Amino acid sequence: MIISVFNQQGNELGNTELETVDGNWADLLEQISEALDDDDRRDLRQVISDLNPDMLNDPGVMWALSAYTEFSKGGAIEKLFALYYDADKAFPGDDVVVTTGYDKILKPLSKNLDIRLSTKTFKINYDDNGVIIETNQGSFQADYVICSVPLGVLKSNTISFNPALPDNVQENINTIGFGSVTKIAFKFQNAFWDTGTQYFGIMTKPKGRWNYWLNYRTFSNENVILGLSMGDYALTADAMNDKDMEQDALAVLKNVWGDDVGVPFQTLTTHWSTDPFAFGAYAYATPNAQPSQFDDLAAPIAEKLFLCGEHTTFDYAGTVHGAYLSGLRAAENVIKTAP
Repeated sequence: MIISVFNQQGNELGNTELETVDGNWADLLEQISEALDDDDRRDLRQVISDLNPDMLNDPGVMWALSAYTEFSKGGAIEKLFALYYDADKAFPGDDVVVTTGYDKILKPLSKNLDIRLSTKTFKINYDDNGVIIETNQGSFQADYVICSVPLGVLKSNTISFNPALPDNVQENINTIGFGSVTKIAFKFQNAFWDTGTQYFGIMTKPKGRWNYWLNYRTFSNENVILGLSMGDYALTADAMNDKDMEQDALAVLKNVWGDDVGVPFQTLTTHWSTDPFAFGAYAYATPNAQPSQFDDLAAPIAEKLFLCGEHTTFDYAGTVHGAYLSGLRAAENVIKTAP
């Protein structure tokens, strides 16, 4: 992975400067790891403030904490449980971009399934006799129900359950954090950036504001550059209309490339935290949460209702493969429960 990083003045860091940023960030993470014990309930920012408060004023370190940690966890360092902010797992091998689209993955999985689109669920009734799912397209009866809606939807109570979810399940839903990562993709007539560099880091204020950019030219022929906002700024960006978001993100690019940026002829945006079918991007542990609360959400409810999704697996929370694996687990639980 080739990355170029720019400071708040829009100047690219040299190798020595970049090594200093990486070194300071790595040293801070080591200090955090050494300082924590099992009884520590502080959020990540508080731990940094207690250990090495000068780092909170270091633009390079704060950029790294946002572009890497806030991005990977989907929450602000002010909300992440320090004890578990880096405790998840990963499979071996490099990360890859799915250039053909996720529909290529979904198509074989959906073979021979009766899938109803534009069907919004608003109530799930479950008892010993089975389940009745009430939607805007009528009611559906079944023996069991697997509920895969995002954690944000469960938090919003836009789907009611009858009977109400058990207290421990509702407590887990309320306690686990659910943040956002906002994306904006610009397509330009010509690339004004170094097409051989895959990522561009830009130190911005406020923290998390369009501070990481992915160059599509490293895996396609399209002059597309994708910007990301993290932490609490992702929530700010999500609340913008598309025009304001575009101007906000372009201002960051112009601080580095000036008038070379030009006008994009196509723009795509995400607004995950305001999307009524998501209300966020992915789950993270707050200082009040425990890893077991993620996995406990996968336990069968009354032998009829089964929750799945990335928020039901701590080890792989926030990932596509975590969501996929949780779906397999839910299906297996149904099979085990069936007479």
